[in-house]
Amino acid sequence: MRKQLGILASLLFLGVSALLWTGCSNRCCDNQCEPCEPICCEQPCKPDCPPPCKPVCEQPCRPICQPPCEPCQPCPPPCEPCRPACAPEPCRPACPPPCPCPPPCPAPCKPQCAPEPCKPACPPPCPCPAPCKPPCPPPCEPCPPKCAAPLKPCKYGPSGECACNGVTVRAKNPKMCMLGDQYPLDLEITACCDVCEVIITTTLPEGVTFMRSQPEARVEGRTVIWQFGSISKGQTIPAKIWLKCEREGDLCTCFCVKATPVAFCALLCAKPVLVCEKCGPAEVCPGDPINYTITVTNIGTCTAEGVVVQDILPDGVEHPSCQRTLNFQLGCLEPCQTKKVNVTVTACKRGKICNTAIVSACNANQTSCEFCTCVCCCAIECNKVGPKEVPIGQNADYQITVVNTGDKSLHEVVVTDIAPSATTIVAAPGANICGKQAVWKLRELKPGERVTFNITLTTCTPGYFCNRVNVTNCEGCNSCCEFGTNWRGRPALDVCITNSDNPICVGETSRFKVIVTNKGQEYDSNVNVVVNFPAELVPVNASGASASQVNGQTVAFAPFPNLAPRQTIEYYVTVKANGRGDLRPKVQVSSDFIKNPITQEESLIVN
Repeated sequence: MRKQLGILASLLFLGVSALLWTGCSNRCCDNQCEPCEPICCEQPCKPDCPPPCKPVCEQPCRPICQPPCEPCQPCPPPCEPCRPACAPEPCRPACPPPCPCPPPCPAPCKPQCAPEPCKPACPPPCPCPAPCKPPCPPPCEPCPPKCAAPLKPCKYGPSGECACNGVTVRAKNPKMCMLGDQYPLDLEITACCDVCEVIITTTLPEGVTFMRSQPEARVEGRTVIWQFGSISKGQTIPAKIWLKCEREGDLCTCFCVKATPVAFCALLCAKPVLVCEKCGPAEVCPGDPINYTITVTNIGTCTAEGVVVQDILPDGVEHPSCQRTLNFQLGCLEPCQTKKVNVTVTACKRGKICNTAIVSACNANQTSCEFCTCVCCCAIECNKVGPKEVPIGQNADYQITVVNTGDKSLHEVVVTDIAPSATTIVAAPGANICGKQAVWKLRELKPGERVTFNITLTTCTPGYFCNRVNVTNCEGCNSCCEFGTNWRGRPALDVCITNSDNPICVGETSRFKVIVTNKGQEYDSNVNVVVNFPAELVPVNASGASASQVNGQTVAFAPFPNLAPRQTIEYYVTVKANGRGDLRPKVQVSSDFIKNPITQEESLIVN
């Protein structure tokens, strides 16, 4: 049992000695290592230390960096129990010796966390035995670990700035990072003047691992290198590194910048370039105004000086000034500047007219632009012919002629014949007849093309009626034409003969009255009235609407030139009775229209 306790005590002393004599490690801060003063004891254990004790301090301590090493515990006296800071008071013997013998070896140390008391072996009774060897103490339980000393941050902090040869580098990373995590390191490279051959070098500390960079850099061991080339004054270039923390402690990254300041001597080489554009109406009619717009732009890199626009008018147009060449001074044109010129001329000739404008400058090449306008007439003509006079009840045939007299084709041509209200459409070949309208449609009518249409009308109403035709198209060149026809009615002559005295006696006289009335709708011309008397009646005198002539038993009146509708003419004849009887005078009326005379008789009784 004692042998086992001795072995345990030796192991405990060796463990404590190893803890107390642990050497220092070098730490790099600011790329320098400050030596630490040795504070460990170097006195070896006394040689009379009985076994199983061993020298605790066998070698001197190594110097350490900040923070300084804690002082090592002094070597314990031989055969005395170790008393570390955390150990309790040494155990006391449980049994006093029964006789004055040499005191036994002290009991082993009671570990701090061991609840059970030491149980030393009691010495045997007298006679006194040989001096006992102290048993090896049992190994003490480990003391609680001491708190680690706080880490001392680097004096430069989490951000820094470096300026060299007109280039300033600013670096910044987080204040703290957990072991094993990644953290970013941001850089800003700013040029205070124009520089070239800019090289940024970053030296990574021990304990970090390079992950990636932006922009991509060249990595050589623990060195990260960017080559930025030339940087203009005031220009700032960002950069970023992602690192992984592999050890505890302060991780300080160094930056170095190299750059070459440069100076420049500049010369501006520029050239003005003029372009022009001319626009206007694509089509006008003769006599219409033509408005041109000339646009001049400097697309070069410097000012065009003394810019002049010359517009040469072609034949077929006229300017109010009567000049054939128009000049416009535009002055100077800055780069990307535009100026416009407006020109108004009058089209005086049909055809295609092209107008050219020439643009020149003192320090630029000459340029030109052209625009063509078609001076054309959109025109269509319509003509209608037919009979000037037709008797009512008969048909009147008309012909419609449509001609494209313009310079361009006409589309969707519509020809509409509107018959007078008193007439009726008898026929209209190729037309769509709707009531009093006949409509013809043409898809296209080319310049100079001619088409004809026929229509037939009739009426029972006399009078002068005008037949109208309208022509329309998509181009808006409309036209119209018309033709009038006199529809003649028939004259209707009515004859009536009466006498004043009836009956009469032989030797007496009686007066006959002849009334001719035109009951028709038309004039009748050359109306002839002739009265024939029997032998018993002798014409004495005659009068009336026209001159009379008595020839024996016949009285003839001169022809009446025009007998209007509803007009009445009268004739008078006085006769003397020479014989008795039922005497019947006969009246005959004829005219240009009535070739077969109308005959009328009147009875006169003579007693």
